[in-house]
Amino acid sequence: MEKQGERQEVLAESSQFVKGVGPFRQVLLSRLGIETVEDLVLHYPRNYFDRSELKRVSDMVPESRGSFSGTVLAVSPRKLGRGRSMLTVAVGDETGIINLVFFNQHYLEKIFRQGNTVIASGTVRHYRGQKQIVAPEYEIVSADAGDELLHAGRIVPVYPLTAGISQRMMRRIVKTALDKCGGRIRENLPEWITGPSGFPRREEALRQIHYPESWENLKAAVDRMKFEEVFFLHLLVMMRRKFLGEGRPRPEIRPPHPLLERFLASLPFEMTLAQKRALSEIAADVEGPRGLSRLLQGDVGCGKTVVGIAAMLMAVGRGFQAALMVPTEILAEQHFGKIREYLKGFPVASELLIGSLGQAEKKRIHAGIASGEIDLVVGTQALIQEGIDFRQLGLAVIDEQHRFGVRQRARLGQGGLLPHFLVMTATPIPRSLAQTVYGDLDLTVIDELPFGGRKVRTGLIGESRLDEVYAAIRNAFDAGRQAFILYPLVEESEKSDLRAAVDEFERLQRDEFAGYPLGLLHGRMSFEEKSRAIEMFRDRSIMGLVTTTVIEVGVDIPNASILLINHPERFGLSQLHQLRGRVGRGGEEGICFLATGAGDESDSARRLEFFASTDDGFAVAEMDLKLRGPGEIWGLRQSGYPMFRLLNPLSDRMIVERSWETARDLLAADPGLKRAENRVVAEYFQLYYRPRMELGDIG
Repeated sequence: MEKQGERQEVLAESSQFVKGVGPFRQVLLSRLGIETVEDLVLHYPRNYFDRSELKRVSDMVPESRGSFSGTVLAVSPRKLGRGRSMLTVAVGDETGIINLVFFNQHYLEKIFRQGNTVIASGTVRHYRGQKQIVAPEYEIVSADAGDELLHAGRIVPVYPLTAGISQRMMRRIVKTALDKCGGRIRENLPEWITGPSGFPRREEALRQIHYPESWENLKAAVDRMKFEEVFFLHLLVMMRRKFLGEGRPRPEIRPPHPLLERFLASLPFEMTLAQKRALSEIAADVEGPRGLSRLLQGDVGCGKTVVGIAAMLMAVGRGFQAALMVPTEILAEQHFGKIREYLKGFPVASELLIGSLGQAEKKRIHAGIASGEIDLVVGTQALIQEGIDFRQLGLAVIDEQHRFGVRQRARLGQGGLLPHFLVMTATPIPRSLAQTVYGDLDLTVIDELPFGGRKVRTGLIGESRLDEVYAAIRNAFDAGRQAFILYPLVEESEKSDLRAAVDEFERLQRDEFAGYPLGLLHGRMSFEEKSRAIEMFRDRSIMGLVTTTVIEVGVDIPNASILLINHPERFGLSQLHQLRGRVGRGGEEGICFLATGAGDESDSARRLEFFASTDDGFAVAEMDLKLRGPGEIWGLRQSGYPMFRLLNPLSDRMIVERSWETARDLLAADPGLKRAENRVVAEYFQLYYRPRMELGDIG
């Protein structure tokens, strides 16, 4: 009888030894992240041709989508000027002709040859009395191919490729890998999960994904593999939370909280109901047996920082230390300044720990942290470097936490007691995504802005209208208001026509804003230079700040009312929303101008038009997720979590919810995955996910 390990060895074998690959093609496959037989089996199609019913050309009706087979009758290249080109390929059968049209793909002239048989798919249009398909999916069908059933007469997979690997080649290689694995692809979900859900077995699901017998079979297979992807991640984050709760005790932070009450009474404003609700949930967590492991999210300007300070004072008031870790030195300095201002006269010893401090100052702060003389410390990654030893850290607050990897965050938890954790983000996260990325954290949303909070209008303008914006900025300067002028680059590249901050600073100072004091801020400046620029901007020694995205997080200048973003198409929507949050913070309306060179019909223009139409951070975040995927927005690629191949946490919310409930019920009934019916889950988890537990500081 074949053992589990022997079955696994086949999947772990190098894909080089799959028939049709070899050393040369293995180099090409490596560009796609394919190194093993298992990687080939999990190299999912990106699309499918429905060639199960190929239409005749006469049946390809304008404004409808379909697939047909025909013979190449003529290939007509044409130059359009300015380096552009068009290729028209006339393909016909006994019932008619359709033109396949390709723009700026002149190399295709060498691929299409008169007499070739072509299968093409796309949407048919009428143009000057003729049928045509622009940018069709196509494939040249070889007349002597012996494996034609892989490429026609069925639902045909379309794979992600790299140069040197064709669709036909990839289909044969994947089919060979599937056959090689026959009977060796282990099941990892028990019958009590797959049966009620109507999921096929794993090996069958993989076969149906690559070579589906019907669209119904394909959907069932894809749903099963999506569920699998998120189910094991849910097990991972839930087991991590359970381990942390049982492995080390949490500090007991019980009422009364006189220091907190004094702080709340000293605030010059009334906290919103959403802030009070968040603080109440935090207080319940630090008093309860599970401890605080909570994600606090809310839009720019909702008051997360005040809630974070209040939470830290709960810990300090009961004799523990508190830490606030942020991603940049500018943000650390700003938070520290706010905390010192809020806590003036309070019996709280606070310090700032950042990398640019001198060695003697760092040594003094390290000693104060170790002895317990320092109650509250604000810092960057300097808080998790060698030599940092808290006497007893009671609560750690991590701001803009998606910028830190899992290992980095976990280092704050070293010590005798496991500290309480409050992580904060101004990037709104849909609940289904929060359950996949931060499933070991409870979720609190501050869904209310303070009365008279941030108000920003957003205008989309062409670069030809920049003079109007410059005039509006000069008017703001004359009225005593300030402005940010932002560029995506520090210095102009020879290969780019994008304007850059350093060059534009010199030009603007000389031309458009002659006579007005301007400052410059970018990431290549030293900490002292950055701090000086921001302080001069804050005390109005300069009225305009020419900058890069270094201001994205946390820079708070209440008097700044205008933000001009040049080349906004270079940024994601969530990043633009963060940047927009830099203005309108002083109670008066702010204006954000997006100066773009994108054409009115371009995808970038439509994306920016949506952004300009709403100031709702959740709407912006959801659109950004749809356009770019969660890995780009919330840092999954650096967070230590496995990436999803099929699942989209936003569009697959029902699958995410079902997985969450199933994983929760499983661990409630069988915490150690010891039962016989769950053995397949335990084996797969041990092999693929258990090694990732250490990313959550679990050994």
